Amino acid sequence: MASLALYYQQLVDLPAAQSLCALVGLPKLVSYWPALLGISIVFQLLRLSSNTLSSLVFGAKFDSLSARQKYDWGIRVVSQVHALVVVVLAVPVFFKEELRRDTLYGFNDHAARLYTIVCGYFLWDIFVSVSDVKKYYGASFIMFEASTIFLNINWWLDKLGMTGSRLQFYNASILLSLYFIVRIVFGTYMSYSLFKDLDAHGTQTSTTLYYLYRVGNHAILGLSYYWFYLMISAVKKRFPAKVVDKAKKVA
Repeated sequence: MASLALYYQQLVDLPAAQSLCALVGLPKLVSYWPALLGISIVFQLLRLSSNTLSSLVFGAKFDSLSARQKYDWGIRVVSQVHALVVVVLAVPVFFKEELRRDTLYGFNDHAARLYTIVCGYFLWDIFVSVSDVKKYYGASFIMFEASTIFLNINWWLDKLGMTGSRLQFYNASILLSLYFIVRIVFGTYMSYSLFKDLDAHGTQTSTTLYYLYRVGNHAILGLSYYWFYLMISAVKKRFPAKVVDKAKKVA
């Protein structure tokens, strides 16, 4: 373990890494970039092993899926693990005193490790993570992943031949409720708080970045409202009134 820590520190101390992080304006990244790359590799190993594990667990039902569906299955396994981990780790961020004192520019190691995992996931997903993430408010948008947990379960139930089942109905009910709470209610409130703070105290945020935040944030919220409408429509089509009534009687 000591030798691993020493090797990690050697990577952190690489002059090229320190110069690059300073050049792109992310000096704190230098302490976390080896972990970020390592997490991306772990996610890839998880995806590669997920099909073998899923075949052992689900047997013929999984084996009967097409190659494309098996590939998508592995992608969702990684997505599910990521969502479960980051949602749990995001909750304590809201209670870190140094972040509560400075909700825009406060720094905390726990939050930094959380965003390292998130960025590692998006790097694995061929997606560039955003620089200058607001540590406190960033956690509120990571909480959006809570609904992803049940969205993935819904997809798996479809592929396991349980479409329209009572279990899928219960899962869909939780999905819609959680989506409404974390994305519509909580997301809208935290977006309002973010820009209220930026307008009052955002002296370290450039005007260009400020408007990029606004455009991106409004686009995400707009899509969240639209997707919620589509989800409600899909649930109504999938679960006729008689199925809903039957599930309520059993519950």
